Amino acid sequence: MVNSQLYLASSIPQWFIFGGVGLLTAGFVDKRIMWTRLGWISLLLAGLAAMYFNLFGGLQPSVEPNNPDIVINLIITTGWQAAAGSLLACATLVLQHLKSKRYSILAILTVAYFILVFFLYTQISGGEGKIQAPGIKTEKKQQ
Repeated sequence: MVNSQLYLASSIPQWFIFGGVGLLTAGFVDKRIMWTRLGWISLLLAGLAAMYFNLFGGLQPSVEPNNPDIVINLIITTGWQAAAGSLLACATLVLQHLKSKRYSILAILTVAYFILVFFLYTQISGGEGKIQAPGIKTEKKQQ
């Protein structure tokens, strides 16, 4: 797996999440419904991008538990979590359109969920060379 493929699979949904949460925050503060709708659509696109990389990105999960390519498994699982979050964003967008009383509760839970997914992507992209499988021991330098 080429590092650029791993980078795109982890950074594109992460940027959509960042933009979506930013638009939601700005729309809530300025009382602009259009910005909040664009924020929910951005979160929907984050889930769709993550699902695209999982299905068509050429990411093959590793079956062996001691494989050092555990980053691919983390990207795949985080991608499915982002796809599940896009379902929450879709439901929240529908409740906003219907002006439901439960919109604010689902909106807070959805944003909190996407913030957690954002930090999962940050952990993956920040430690691509550092994450190891639990059973692999590293060699210590002897002096």
